[in-house]
Amino acid sequence: MLALFSGLGGWLSEVHEFFAAVRFTQPVILGLLGIVPLLGLLNLLARRRNRAAMAALGRPVTVAGQLTQPRSRSRGGGWTYPVAWVLLVVGTAGPRWGPGEEVGVALGRDVVLVIDLSRSMWADDMSDPVHRTRWEAARAGALDLLQAIARRGGHRVAVVVFAARAKLICPLTTDYEHVRVILEDLHGVYPPPEIRPGADPNLTSGTRIGAALVLAVQAHDREFAGSQDIFLLSDGDDPMPEEKEWLRGVNAAIAATIPVHTVGLGDPTGAADPSQQRVVIIDDEPLFATALHEEPLKQIARETRGEYLPARRDVPALGEFFRTRIEPQPSRLYSSDPLPQLQPRYAWFLAAALVLFTLGWLRGR
Repeated sequence: MLALFSGLGGWLSEVHEFFAAVRFTQPVILGLLGIVPLLGLLNLLARRRNRAAMAALGRPVTVAGQLTQPRSRSRGGGWTYPVAWVLLVVGTAGPRWGPGEEVGVALGRDVVLVIDLSRSMWADDMSDPVHRTRWEAARAGALDLLQAIARRGGHRVAVVVFAARAKLICPLTTDYEHVRVILEDLHGVYPPPEIRPGADPNLTSGTRIGAALVLAVQAHDREFAGSQDIFLLSDGDDPMPEEKEWLRGVNAAIAATIPVHTVGLGDPTGAADPSQQRVVIIDDEPLFATALHEEPLKQIARETRGEYLPARRDVPALGEFFRTRIEPQPSRLYSSDPLPQLQPRYAWFLAAALVLFTLGWLRGR
């Protein structure tokens, strides 16, 4: 018995993996499957009305005997039309699975994620109970954006992180699973050692937004100008605001005509006076939780012709923003990085639907 349940569990696991690998060219068409139960309900109501009308004429057996072409008693073919309709809808939606023999070019946009991992991002002033700190909310927003990018495919993604220094931790790629693993491994309290200030006396600030934006611009391919974006996720806090170090990144983005969409994270009503700031202790190290500084983020977006997204204390819904505002914009045609194409299987479903519709029609004659 144990072996039976074990085998059944393995089979169910394989079935789940199979359906998870199925993709549809037009998934919105699957919504027509909702018509099937509606048609079934209407058919049931019609049959009840017919029986009631027959009963009003007399005994069912007597009325049936008066019919010149009595219907067959067989009910075995009643399922043909519903199943045929399901197959027709699924086939029209364009199911695909399994590797095909052809490859396609990657049509899409290039997106570089720039994530702030400076100490101010340790602040736990977010409203989400799961992602309490700013860096956790930034990571969750980046993963939401990645999910939207991967839904259609073709777009390329890169990741830059920064604190006192900036580092490209993932170049432009269409390997979304690789990017997902990199994002999930990010930890604001234990960032890559390359972005920490170290012993360099020239690093007076722990937030180098400008250096990160310059690196993000360099991560883009110049030949695909017009189909590029940068997403900056930060609280805008800089211990040396008078330097306006972020202007370096703005100038680089303007020269490359790349819009920078900035995402503000944190409580904008936090105290500006250090004596009034809430102290957070992380690994026995005190941190003054500063407020969200929106003005530099707004100016970065405004001067680069991007958009400012004030997430503030909420996890940013970047996926929806990408689908509605970024994805419809012009795409690049990238032919040197071919994408494997899934094998189309719609013909199977359409052929089966045609056979069942024919059988239903022959049965009803």
